[in-house]
Amino acid sequence: MTEYNENYNFFRPYLEPDERLLWHGAPGPGKLNAYGRVPVLFSVVWMGLSLFWEIAAVMSRQIIMILFGIPFVLIGLSVVFGAPIRNAKLKGKIFYAVTDRRLLIREGENIEIFTADRLPPMQIHMNKNGTGTILFEESYYTSQGGNQYRCICSLQNLTDVMQAQSALNTMIAGRA
Repeated sequence: MTEYNENYNFFRPYLEPDERLLWHGAPGPGKLNAYGRVPVLFSVVWMGLSLFWEIAAVMSRQIIMILFGIPFVLIGLSVVFGAPIRNAKLKGKIFYAVTDRRLLIREGENIEIFTADRLPPMQIHMNKNGTGTILFEESYYTSQGGNQYRCICSLQNLTDVMQAQSALNTMIAGRA
């Protein structure tokens, strides 16, 4: 029971004297997504091309080509398997807190603190299992690929997504 309290009270040392807690929670059941929209197609193409290169290099027995391809295969492995491995390590070690001034996210030993002015508009995605995920994603336009997205932060698989949303709205509006 002590570990539960420590995990849910991680935010206490970061509170300012007159700052109030509005909500706190942790991910519920379900898979964790690494950073919002996962570039699955890109990672599969990268891995496929790098493996094709490496197989061709091994078949041609050209040492320089083999050595040149190894970093690309390693990057491909990291992109394809890195997020699931990271998420497995973080399972049960992610906690959220919303105060009247800030959003605090603890992932393992790392704590990120966001003020309302750093957060883009909120998006809510409801999951099939009844939980919900709140995303804060930036959209920007690039001349090569059109709209691109970058996830600033997310509160994933929340069983009480409406309470979290209400607390975040209060924090963002500054009306606590």
